Amino acid sequence: MNLGHHIPGLVSFPALSTPLGQLNFGGILRKGTGTGFDGFRIYGMYAVSLILRGRGKYADASGYRCTVRPGDLIVVFPELAHQYGPPEGETWDEIFVAFEGAAFDAWRAEGLEPVRPVWHIDKTAHWFKRIEKILISKPRTRADACAVTADMHVLISEWLALREPDAEPRWLDAARHSLSDPSMGRDLAPIARAAGLSLDAFRRAFRAATGEPPARFQRRQRLAAGANLLHRRELTLKQIADALGFHDEFHFSKAFKAQYGVSPKTFRANTRKTGLEKFRPRLSD
Repeated sequence: MNLGHHIPGLVSFPALSTPLGQLNFGGILRKGTGTGFDGFRIYGMYAVSLILRGRGKYADASGYRCTVRPGDLIVVFPELAHQYGPPEGETWDEIFVAFEGAAFDAWRAEGLEPVRPVWHIDKTAHWFKRIEKILISKPRTRADACAVTADMHVLISEWLALREPDAEPRWLDAARHSLSDPSMGRDLAPIARAAGLSLDAFRRAFRAATGEPPARFQRRQRLAAGANLLHRRELTLKQIADALGFHDEFHFSKAFKAQYGVSPKTFRANTRKTGLEKFRPRLSD
């Protein structure tokens, strides 16, 4: 496989934030060693890494462990401490892209979950070229940034469609969408009843299936929706807080800053600029 001779090592994307999110950097690592296994690390953003040559292992703080081989896709989540790489004394080749933004958070309602961070995709050369196209795109304007970020969303949708189904409970998809719907309110009991479970059983089962508690998933999804609504200048912060089911503007602002590192007002103000800021989601309890 031609290992991307068009890509000059690591690529840094211009910091052009868009409603679709933002690509930060990426590249091809030849004869790499991954993160190593001295300890877990938290990346603070999303990343996808396609293994091209070599073998190794992946592990994370949730207890997930697996072997890794060429054609495997590793998805890094902002809040999940992880480690991966080849055995000591060996190397591998990988191509990767790191990105962030509320629009990428929204994929969690469609099955992009920390509990399943690694899966195999066939036709490695095809996917290599698709990622390479993103890495050599050289976006210069916000319109360019929207186009290349949209390409990343398309890849995620195609990769999720290729993932082999597991023994996912039938109620889980409906529960994810209900938790992402602000009109459902914060009471988890109706969602649990629809799943045919008691509230405590629902909490345990949802966490086992997705890697996070339903309340955290719900808050993450509503804050992602809030980030998208902040692009609508005609909406006040109070209107957004009300629409998302927060008690008031203060509680919305506090939760938003905990998740994205800046206040809603700062986020909104910075999206009016040409875009030199990066908003990195933070781990929240």
